[in-house]
Amino acid sequence: MMLRLSIICLALGVLASSCATSDPNAPRQEVQTTWPDGDPRVVLGFRGDTVHERLEYHETGQLLSRGQLLNGERHGVWNSYYESGMPWSQVSYDEGTEHGAYRTYHDNGEPAIEGTFDHGTQIGTWSFYGEDGRVVKRETR
Repeated sequence: MMLRLSIICLALGVLASSCATSDPNAPRQEVQTTWPDGDPRVVLGFRGDTVHERLEYHETGQLLSRGQLLNGERHGVWNSYYESGMPWSQVSYDEGTEHGAYRTYHDNGEPAIEGTFDHGTQIGTWSFYGEDGRVVKRETR
């Protein structure tokens, strides 16, 4: 009798878990491409059917870039990194077009270039820095 009850409980448990529906809007990640050793190269993060984040990795596994996508285009702030993990760039986008703050860095962490885009056009003052952090040049666009 105990065996029969155990089998029935087990069968009901399997049936209940197979009928359970997962939340279609729950965040999930999907590996798009891998490096030859099988480690992830490009990973997309989804919420529902919409991609909301794209991550790309160096072959060493260190994060290369991270940003949001809107209709398949870069949107919002995108950050890129050297293989050492130090920041390389921070660029703002509006549906695939550079718009807003633009910054790049030398591999020692010092700023390299700072400026602003207005829908793909460089505007205002752009500053260029040497590896020591000193201004090398400034241009007004």
